[in-house]
Amino acid sequence: MKRSILILLVALLTLTVNAQKEEVIASAGGYDETSTISLSWTLGETIVPAYVTDELMLTPSLQPTLFVTAVEETIIDLIEVSVYPNPASEFVKVAFAEPLDTEADVFLLDLQGKLIYRGVLEVGTIEKVLDLQGYAQGVYLMRIVKGKLTNTYRVVKQ
Repeated sequence: MKRSILILLVALLTLTVNAQKEEVIASAGGYDETSTISLSWTLGETIVPAYVTDELMLTPSLQPTLFVTAVEETIIDLIEVSVYPNPASEFVKVAFAEPLDTEADVFLLDLQGKLIYRGVLEVGTIEKVLDLQGYAQGVYLMRIVKGKLTNTYRVVKQ
């Protein structure tokens, strides 16, 4: 009799445990949103309540679960950039196909990585002229940084 009551109790508790809503004990997490995507993440363990009686403790055995939701494949729109004339003698122009929607930084470096020039490209910039008259002849690297995107161009000064 005790055995059949125990089996009945286990069956009822198992059904109740399966009907419970899962919760998460989160040790970390975050949410970020831009105009094109949003990202929400949680690091933790999925839990379901345990049931305890005087003689019996029922805890479900859960395997870690990974939930993945799809995001857009195209996260960042690429921008067309032209750097000309190259080789240059007095100046070099940086031209964008469309006006910048956010600020960008432009760096001019020598081949050893030494910073020669740093400037800011304002929102709405379509073209920027860099004066090269004060620099020695040689090869320079121009780096344009917009958010997490970085493009590097080789510029020859005659």
